[in-house]
Amino acid sequence: MFHFVGLSSFAGQDCLNPSLGQIDNIQETRLSNAIFDQFNTTKNVTELFDTSLPTEWDYDTIMDATFDGDTGAGNVEFALNQITEVKIKRRVRGTFDWLTLKSISIHSVSDLSFIFEDRTNTHGLEYEYAFVPVLNNAEGDYIINSILSKLEGVFIGDSETCYRFLYDVQYGTNARKINVGTFQPLGRKYPVIISNGLLSYDTGSISSVVLNDEFEDTGVIDSAKTNEKKRKLKELLADKKPKILRDWTGAKWLVAITDDVQISYAESSGLRVPTISVTWTEIGDADNQADLYNCGIVNTLS
Repeated sequence: MFHFVGLSSFAGQDCLNPSLGQIDNIQETRLSNAIFDQFNTTKNVTELFDTSLPTEWDYDTIMDATFDGDTGAGNVEFALNQITEVKIKRRVRGTFDWLTLKSISIHSVSDLSFIFEDRTNTHGLEYEYAFVPVLNNAEGDYIINSILSKLEGVFIGDSETCYRFLYDVQYGTNARKINVGTFQPLGRKYPVIISNGLLSYDTGSISSVVLNDEFEDTGVIDSAKTNEKKRKLKELLADKKPKILRDWTGAKWLVAITDDVQISYAESSGLRVPTISVTWTEIGDADNQADLYNCGIVNTLS
């Protein structure tokens, strides 16, 4: 069987070579020494050949370059008609329940270009993350990758910002609060213990020396950068919004700062080596969809 190019069997040096039956794992396509109006590749090998040029993408199309001022051959415009939303989900590997971390509405090509950072992960767990296209609330195929979560230090932040405590980190007393009442009736030697509520939450405190980010690599304190970092961290901790507190031991809490943000300074350092201290109270489950949504950590309930 001959492979004809155009109307001449001698149009190219390989025109008399037999057509390849199958090629797997194609990594590159090269066009050269010609003028092209369009280059279209499809997985459909049963469709009868004709000379009309394809005008639309379908599910068999691999690439379609029309050379209208660029060499793009992708299907972003086609994808926009199939996606109204993208969800980023996470679950612990080996489990079934997904936690939706972010919902992104898709209105234009630029909406498909984004970077997402998970600020709620737990140290030491292997997670599966899923990129989920959605069309009018109907989810498409999950694109899944797995990663082992590792933290170095203590992290505190919200959905937009996160800071790391790394130097001279100290936890204060951690307490589990419960709601228990004591009733002392007449004529009894021992009291009656009453616990009608479901309250059960942690409280604690944490402090850390704050230094400029470059100190970890250079060992040099930059007073101006340290002061700016201290100012931003103080504003974050005092904004009255819920926070995620997590560390390199695998501990994690959904918390609110419940006392003044305290700043002290190392002796004989002037204002160059500040220590920030805060008291916190647990206000929800750090892995619960509804709690995270109600606290503004994630932007969707499902």
